[in-house]
Amino acid sequence: MDWLNGFCRATRVFTSPAEPPPDLRDEFVAMDLSLYLSTVDIALDSVKYGTTSLSPDAFPRGAELLSSYSTPAERLGAEVDGYAGHYGASEDVLRGLVAETSSALKTLKPEGLDLATLTAADGTVAQAHEKADDCRLQDARSGRPSAAPVALPAAKNGENLAACGDGTCEVLVSPATVVPAPRQYGFLTLRVRSIAGGVMEIGAKLEYGSMTSPLDTGRSTNINGIEVKAVAVGDGKAVLSLSSA
Repeated sequence: MDWLNGFCRATRVFTSPAEPPPDLRDEFVAMDLSLYLSTVDIALDSVKYGTTSLSPDAFPRGAELLSSYSTPAERLGAEVDGYAGHYGASEDVLRGLVAETSSALKTLKPEGLDLATLTAADGTVAQAHEKADDCRLQDARSGRPSAAPVALPAAKNGENLAACGDGTCEVLVSPATVVPAPRQYGFLTLRVRSIAGGVMEIGAKLEYGSMTSPLDTGRSTNINGIEVKAVAVGDGKAVLSLSSA
């Protein structure tokens, strides 16, 4: 079972490939596209490096199984590795690379023996598979928060976004709201990128670079000494607070 858990973790890209990011059409889109390419690149590399500790002889037809998955992953990985290095490429170029990568992932499959076939043919493998938690299909983006919208409390500063200029406020925001950036903390832009499914996506441009973060109700992130918190995330609206971290 341990062998199978390790195998399923390493080959997750075959069962739960990352989905291309939604096009939020703002200044952070290129970052989303680059992150997607890097995520896929790492996932493909994991097929090889995540199975190095697995002894082929310790599992029925283990050598055949490992080769069947690692060969196509390594071939596609060589291509995506080149794509992931285009950090300064234009949005149009990145969109093209993401489209190619996404299309290739949809056709990625083992070249030879696959785990489903082996599980159906071997009772011992089937028993291990049933007990192996890591072999259950999981969303490749499961690290991102996901929650149902909640009722919103009254924001202390209402819709007075100007109150955020000093880095301390609690305001009601909508998708695409630009929050006055506390420039003394190095902020150039602070934008609510989207609010959907109980999650508020925010983006920040700073003097040294940019970052994005998905926040569900009660979750916060520290950006350059400012705690940015989703006090509550509703249906298309959210209460956002800024405070000194």
